[in-house]
Amino acid sequence: MNSNCVSTSSRLRIFLGSFLIIAAGIAVVGAIGSSRRVIQRIEPDAPQAGKIARWVIEHTANGQQAEFLVVLADQADLRPAAALATKGEKGRFVHDTLWDKAQTTQAPVLQWLRERGIEHRSFYIVNAILVKGSREIAEALAARPDVARVEGNPHIQNPLPAPGGVVESSSQSQKPETIEPGIAYTHAPAVWALGFRGQGITVAGADTGERWTHNALKPHYRGWN
Repeated sequence: MNSNCVSTSSRLRIFLGSFLIIAAGIAVVGAIGSSRRVIQRIEPDAPQAGKIARWVIEHTANGQQAEFLVVLADQADLRPAAALATKGEKGRFVHDTLWDKAQTTQAPVLQWLRERGIEHRSFYIVNAILVKGSREIAEALAARPDVARVEGNPHIQNPLPAPGGVVESSSQSQKPETIEPGIAYTHAPAVWALGFRGQGITVAGADTGERWTHNALKPHYRGWN
């Protein structure tokens, strides 16, 4: 009976030892698989990593969400518009081609976004979709073969100086105190003597130094009222 007990105890120890070894092996394999999945998600050499702009990577770190543009790989070919005769035909061709391309190619991506309740907005001039989401969403979209790249959508501020007040001139007629030398240099008086004084001529000015409220300009300025 003692030998039987020893034999049974030995078999039990062998069984428990084998079980622990197998369990440890399973745990190691699982850990390796998990680490591979994590590495695959953040590995810079992964195919989708090169498709995501650095701005998106930075602004979706630590679980943040950001706005980014998912630019589709299939963009409209507008070159045939050059062969059309009129501007109207060219415009219709460009609009219809861009619209049709966006409608046909964005459908699978839009469905994917809707199914997950992800905020988005479709565009068609550039075949792209504006998405607000996390790093995981950006990576999942970048991994798609129909997506060319994922670009950031930063908010850009351009502070402009406050415009100065408009100084109104008096209603009384003002005459220049002197005539600039360029008037004589361009022989303007000789042209005036022939009766050409600018009748019916519209002058377009793009000089920021013009004071349109000057009494010599304001009554003749088409946009003042």
